[in-house]
Amino acid sequence: AKSNDFDREQAEARVVDRRRRLEEERKMRIFNAKQRTIGLDLQGLEQQIMEKQASQELERRRDQAFADRLLVTEQRVQMMERDVQRARKDAALSLQEYRDRMQQKHLSKEWDLNDPDTLRKDRPARMDDNDPSLGPASLQKFTGEDLDYGNRVRKQQQQQASWVRDQMSEKQAQIEDEIEAERLEAERQAELDERRAALEAEEMGARSAANGAVRDFNLALAEEKREREAERRYMDYEDKEEEIRNQLTSDLLTENRAATMSHAAPHRYLKYHFKGFSDEQVAGIRTDQLRQAAEKAERAAMEREDQQSYDLVQEAVRRNLVAGEREVLRRRQELARQTSEEQRRQAEEARARRAVLDNQVFAGAIDESFFKQFGTSSR
Repeated sequence: AKSNDFDREQAEARVVDRRRRLEEERKMRIFNAKQRTIGLDLQGLEQQIMEKQASQELERRRDQAFADRLLVTEQRVQMMERDVQRARKDAALSLQEYRDRMQQKHLSKEWDLNDPDTLRKDRPARMDDNDPSLGPASLQKFTGEDLDYGNRVRKQQQQQASWVRDQMSEKQAQIEDEIEAERLEAERQAELDERRAALEAEEMGARSAANGAVRDFNLALAEEKREREAERRYMDYEDKEEEIRNQLTSDLLTENRAATMSHAAPHRYLKYHFKGFSDEQVAGIRTDQLRQAAEKAERAAMEREDQQSYDLVQEAVRRNLVAGEREVLRRRQELARQTSEEQRRQAEEARARRAVLDNQVFAGAIDESFFKQFGTSSR
């Protein structure tokens, strides 16, 4: 890392020296009256054209190289995607069986979170200075360069190769276990078929006996139900006959007006036995209704007269308010006109003062420092 920083600093220093040298050469060409060409710096322009063409050619080659490398990378990515899809397809076939056989509860990666004895099994925060669990954030151990990087990478590659071989062995063992399991499953299925046939024969005999018992029980229930229905119909007939007799002799159907009067207060009626008013009572009610209608019409006429008077007063008040609002609006417009004229006059005075300051007070002059800056740079 230090060597890379040193090389980068040297490259930057070389670039700065080159720019300084070119600037000095440019000053010599421009400030030398014998070598300077009046008009254009043809040599500098030709050099700039050559540098631009070289830069464009370099950029074209770089783009072409990037395009070729992108094509190769795309082909490699497609091949890797096909390999990944094939690996996923193979893994999906044995995933469920692997889970049932290998992924037990205490072997899951979340078991350390669900283990009831986690606190008993937990280790102290720091064992010694070579504890690999002490990272930079623990503020317990500070490390420098990773000197054992190459050995660790080789060990990881060897471990990964060992894992691949173990997986291949496990996969072959799984295939053999699947073949053996299929054979055992076929034998067990044949045995189950024989037992199923025997059980079905026994079940058919038991079902026939049960059906006979159920048939006899249903016949007994049907006979009992017919007896209950006959008894219920007879009781319903008796109840209906009794209800008809009660209705024929009741005060409800005979319209007996004496049943509507209260025995405690003869001038009061029983609400649940009321049979209607007599002709005299109906005539009295009609007379009261006509009288109440005449009184209501008289009150309505008086209310209309009062409303007309109130409307006249409201109209007069409205006219007075409109006249006042118009006067207030006229005064506001006059005040706005006066304010606008005053602001216009103040703006003209401000422009006159600014013109005096710009033309007389702050009129600048060129001093000697303006001429000293010529000939100090090539730009």
